[in-house]
Amino acid sequence: MLALVFRLFGVERANDVFIDEVTYAEIAQQVSHGQLPSILGNPFFLHPPGSFALNGLVIRVLGLEGHPMDLALQLRWVNTILGTLTVVLCFLLVSRLVGTVPAVVAGVILASDPFVLRMDGRLMMETPAGLAVLSGWLLVLLVLDSKAGRRRARREVAAGLVFGLAIVTKDMTAAFTLAPLLAAVFWRRTVPMATALRVLAGSIVPYAIYLSVVAANGLLPQFVEQKSVGVLRMVGAVQMTGFNTTPKVDLTARLLDMASRFGTSYLLLGLSIVAGAVAAFSPVASRRVIGLFSLITGFVGVYSVFFGAAEEQFGYCVVLVALVSTPVAAAMVVSWRARLRGVVTAAAAAMAVLSLLLGIQARSVVDDGLVRARDFMNAELPESATVGLTSVTGEFALLPHRGWEVLPSLLSLRDGNAQYVLTQGRPLKEGYGFAAPELLNWLQENAQPVFTFTGPTSGDTVLWKLDRMKLDAAVSQGQTIPPVSGGYR
Repeated sequence: MLALVFRLFGVERANDVFIDEVTYAEIAQQVSHGQLPSILGNPFFLHPPGSFALNGLVIRVLGLEGHPMDLALQLRWVNTILGTLTVVLCFLLVSRLVGTVPAVVAGVILASDPFVLRMDGRLMMETPAGLAVLSGWLLVLLVLDSKAGRRRARREVAAGLVFGLAIVTKDMTAAFTLAPLLAAVFWRRTVPMATALRVLAGSIVPYAIYLSVVAANGLLPQFVEQKSVGVLRMVGAVQMTGFNTTPKVDLTARLLDMASRFGTSYLLLGLSIVAGAVAAFSPVASRRVIGLFSLITGFVGVYSVFFGAAEEQFGYCVVLVALVSTPVAAAMVVSWRARLRGVVTAAAAAMAVLSLLLGIQARSVVDDGLVRARDFMNAELPESATVGLTSVTGEFALLPHRGWEVLPSLLSLRDGNAQYVLTQGRPLKEGYGFAAPELLNWLQENAQPVFTFTGPTSGDTVLWKLDRMKLDAAVSQGQTIPPVSGGYR
């Protein structure tokens, strides 16, 4: 109940719209009409279709419609339910591994974890993928506790199918499912080879079905090309998104700045490797396999931060597994050093209380600047008004709309006869928008803000009224402030 309450409260206003949400909502709408995923008319294979199919089914059953941004806000409710189920699974896993009391503490922390709440409060594929990952590992634990026979074989195949659903939702989850499973075969014979092979066989089925559909439509070459780029992005050979693409952004400074909002989450991210290493040496097979799950997942997260595509959503499964492995490691430490029981208990209680406080803060904040800006422009601006957009999220979330277009430089604003320009301060300052950060400085000195909203995600979302004389004069003097990305001028 606690998990559901945290996720229901503020679901459409606690997090500003993220570009991926709008994209995923549009793709889900395509799937609901029986189409293959595409973006701007081109097939989209960077991510598999699991979450799109789920949300497409919801759209079809509930008859949802509207602009992709409106769909994204409505579909957030799906992740609210899935995120709640993930908390239940965490409780069941920890209860099975170390008992009810640690499971309650882990459940409370996960129910209120501010980082997990932000992911569950958006239309992100990590939520359904994380649910499938934990479901698969619960089945693996049931397998390890089963005697040889048909019942165990069925559970092995079922675990594989659920792992396969995770992978067909987000490819990267193969590192959180199959990699630890195979490692467990060789690490102290934690998982029998026959069991691993049956789970592996089951995991192939969902993706094989997906590939057969792709092949039947003659799109395998496009699939291979996009997946190749995706692999290069994941290993860091190609930097297209994430913190590592913007050298002007100091990741350490950004983490320190965000610690007041996600401090407990960052601690869990760090604990994933330590707790996993401890649990991997347990004499109990079920604990060892969870230790390997945590250890490998944590290492993948660390690699992505320093070398790969350092996108914050990669940390989602790391937090989930940390809340499963840390109670195991804590129980082992107490069994080795009984006098530490009081310290461990106090630390767990402090973590739960702090997580609850940060969770309340995360869900009570109002952070819907882009939606408010759109509503203001629709209500207050003339229908003939020309508005220049400067961010990627603005492009996907607000277009198509009569008179609104991407105009991310002084030159394009002048040539497009723009009367207004919409900016989102934090993304532009950190190099994530189309417009250069210098455009914000020029607007502050030469334009009039007619709408302003300040939120933790995008900073200041501002609609500026342009002074045509100052704009024309700046461009005529060669001050064009060209965009930094997007192919615009």
